[in-house]
Amino acid sequence: MALFDLKSMIIFLYGKDSYRKNSKLKEILFEYKQKHSKFTVESFDLSENGQFDELKDFIKSNSLFDDFKLGIIGGGSSLIPEDQKEYIILLKEILKHKELVLIISEDKAPNKDFKFLLEKPVQSQNFSALIGLGLNKFILEEANIRNLILDKKSRDLLAGFYKDDSWGLITELDKLSLLNPVRSRPAEGGAMGTLGRPASNGVNEKKITEEILKSHIDAFLPVDILSALNYLRNSGEIGERLRILEELLVKGGDPAMLFNFLSALVKSPAEKQKMADYDSAIKSGKLDYEEALADFIFSY
Repeated sequence: MALFDLKSMIIFLYGKDSYRKNSKLKEILFEYKQKHSKFTVESFDLSENGQFDELKDFIKSNSLFDDFKLGIIGGGSSLIPEDQKEYIILLKEILKHKELVLIISEDKAPNKDFKFLLEKPVQSQNFSALIGLGLNKFILEEANIRNLILDKKSRDLLAGFYKDDSWGLITELDKLSLLNPVRSRPAEGGAMGTLGRPASNGVNEKKITEEILKSHIDAFLPVDILSALNYLRNSGEIGERLRILEELLVKGGDPAMLFNFLSALVKSPAEKQKMADYDSAIKSGKLDYEEALADFIFSY
């Protein structure tokens, strides 16, 4: 079911979560294609030279063959002040049209001059970064689409590492879906499938645990993070390894997640025992994750 009234002349999608925002855009376009047999669709990135003029031409032009036009707009916040004033006037005029719809997609909420985009008759939706229960629900839903069953620890691991990167999270779920299936769903009328939905015939479900996730860490960690964590294990200059650890933490790497990933990367029995000892010290309150990571570096 479409969230928006398709009679709206302007639809405003905004927020940091570009994956969900783009998914909603695709959903809206599909709905319009179902409703209109003939219509024109064009995209405009107003941060690029000449695109604002092309948008104005698109709005003014009439087509003899299509009874409906739809424009997709981004980059409006990058317009110079003079063009922004004209853009505002243009958008307010469009609200009076019935044969033209604009879908505006921006990364941030509108400033005071564009507040009308949050008011009726404009229809808007905020796609802020998901956290907590919202993020957990998103992971479960996307995993279910890919026939993945994630236990709580594996969900927490993914949520901690990709808390502000839904595109990265989806990419990793896609990679995990390529693993060999662990079990098959029973036939219709039998046991319930993932999330309590009726199981279907012949669908292989892949059960992903924290251990499986860690064992495939090389496959799903971003290359730069993987390289950095591997460097922490090297016997190079301590100051450089401390700098890299600090950079990982400054960029938003959760200390607990970095510790877990590093634990998955160590290979030798001595390293595994060292990480196990750190884990015990952390759980007993003698160390926190950052202290354990720093001590790991100094121990080489």
